Amino acid sequence: MKTIQTITAFAFFVFLASCTKENSLSNESLSIETSAVAANTQEEHVNIFKGPEVQVGNGKVRSWIKITHDDQPLELGLEFTPGALENLPDEEEVGVSPHWNIPFHQKVKDVTPFDHLTLNWNPHGHPDAFFGAQHFDFHFYMMTETERMAIPAWSPATDVYFNNYPPAGYMPANYVAPPGATAAVPAMGKHWLPMPPTSFLPFTHVMILGSYNGRFNFIEPMITLGYMQSGQSVSKDYAQPLKFEKAGNYPTKYNVNKDEISGHHFVSLSHFVWRNAN
Repeated sequence: MKTIQTITAFAFFVFLASCTKENSLSNESLSIETSAVAANTQEEHVNIFKGPEVQVGNGKVRSWIKITHDDQPLELGLEFTPGALENLPDEEEVGVSPHWNIPFHQKVKDVTPFDHLTLNWNPHGHPDAFFGAQHFDFHFYMMTETERMAIPAWSPATDVYFNNYPPAGYMPANYVAPPGATAAVPAMGKHWLPMPPTSFLPFTHVMILGSYNGRFNFIEPMITLGYMQSGQSVSKDYAQPLKFEKAGNYPTKYNVNKDEISGHHFVSLSHFVWRNAN
C-alpha cells in the first residue's frame, strides 16, 4: 500500500476518532487452526493448488489455495521461503512502495471472490507513531486488474469516486474511512481501518479494508516484518459486512504462522463462509 502520507494522516484521524495442482504442502505448512481441519478431512480428498513462484528478496513467494473435493475453499494464502524475508529492497519509487504481483492458480478465481493479489513491501514503514515498523501489505482484490489500474490519483475531480462509500451494511460497522484525500491511493482505492485504534495498536498485524466508487474492492492483512521473522502465530477473526454485492465464499479469519521444519512462513485467509448477494 502506498501509504507514506495517506496512512499517516489516516492513522492520526482514527486515533482522534477513538496471488498446477499439488499436494506437497504438509499439514504443518498450513495455518494452525486449519491444519487441524486438514487432518480431519483427509477422506474428503482435500487438494492444494499453487501459483507460480515469484522472486522476492533472497527467496521465493507463491500463492496457494486449499479446497475440498467439492470445490469448497478452506484456506487461501502465500508461502514465503526463508530467504524471501532477507535482502528486501530498501528504496521506494516516487509515491509507490516496492511491490510484486503474486499470481493465483485459476482455482482461486473459481471458488472465491478474489481476482488477483499484490504484495507490497514498506521498507521504512510510515512516518507516524502507529505504522512506523517495516511491514508487508497483502492486497486481495475483488475486482479485475484492469479495473484496479484504472483507479486514478486523488484530486478534487476524483474525490467523488474515492469518497463514494458502499451503501450501509456493505462495510463492517466498526470500520471507518476518513474524508477527502486521506487514505485515497491510486490503483487501490480508499483504505478503511478498524476501530478503536487500541484493537490494532501497538501495530504488529491488522486487517485493512478498501473501497472505490461505491464498492468494497479489497481486503488487506498488513503484517510487520518483525512479527513474521519472530515465528509467532496468529489466527484472528475480522469484522464482516452485513451485506455482499456478489454471492460467494468469503473468508472470516486471517492467519500468520511459520513451519519450524522448513522455515517457511505463511500468511493466509481461512474459515470461508458462503454469502448470498444482497
